[in-house]
Amino acid sequence: MVKQFFIILSLSFLSMSLIRPGQLRKIVSCSIEFGPSEIYPGNVVEMTINTKMKDSSVINSNESNVTINFADYIFELEGGAVVHEKTRTKMLIKIADDAYDDPFVNLTIRLRRKKSIQWQRKLPILYDVRQKVVFRGSNGYDPRANSANGYKKIPISKRINLEFIDNTQTLTNNSDPAIVGGDGPDLDVHISIVPSKERGKFLKVEIRSEDGILLEKYLKVGVGWIEIQTQGGKGGISKYGGKGGKGGDVTVFITKEARPHFDQIFIENFGGEGGELWRPRIDGQQQGPFGDNGEVTILDWEK
Repeated sequence: MVKQFFIILSLSFLSMSLIRPGQLRKIVSCSIEFGPSEIYPGNVVEMTINTKMKDSSVINSNESNVTINFADYIFELEGGAVVHEKTRTKMLIKIADDAYDDPFVNLTIRLRRKKSIQWQRKLPILYDVRQKVVFRGSNGYDPRANSANGYKKIPISKRINLEFIDNTQTLTNNSDPAIVGGDGPDLDVHISIVPSKERGKFLKVEIRSEDGILLEKYLKVGVGWIEIQTQGGKGGISKYGGKGGKGGDVTVFITKEARPHFDQIFIENFGGEGGELWRPRIDGQQQGPFGDNGEVTILDWEK
């Protein structure tokens, strides 16, 4: 029993990181590896740790599951970000959308058994880049794809026995609702100007979908932009190709102060692509009709 417990304990210990005897004194520095251009609002950023040895070799945590990784370090995160996910080999942090007053992320790592080995950085959050918010309608029925409704993954070809996969006449009945792509959700977008303590004015863009989803984005006035998409889903496969879904209707409420900066907002509410034909026609038609574009209405708003 004692032997079994020792084996389990040993396996648990080995499953974590292990700095081998003598290896600790060979460590000379550490750093976090990430993409600096990825530090922008709302983004999820992957980070790994590089441990440099005296012989100039570098051990990356993502490649060293049982040597040196996050388990060997104390990690501190402050400012406009939170830990989204953490494993022994990597960490994902999510950048806050509303950190415009103090747009920085402070990162610190220290080697647990040798705290003089440390790395610290103050990273600026980039508000002068492209941000994107995407909503999309569901795609129409595709019998080749695995799905929750139990259909099997079957390739379409001229030799397929349609009675086997088309017992509800989905492929030959182009008016079947399952064939039409889903509509993009309708959106209400409120745009106003908000001040920051030391960094000038920002556009506040509040996006609410008909499904109740609420998102807030911020843009530095005069720099950066945001794409707001609510596009129709792709049509499903049928005899003539299912029609794509309609793009969502977008109603924009904008203050007088914010209106001169409306060119920093891009709204894309196109209809979805038409679905494929289960048997392409001789005249060259390869897909069904595109969905209709949604409408955009712009209204003055007094906040």
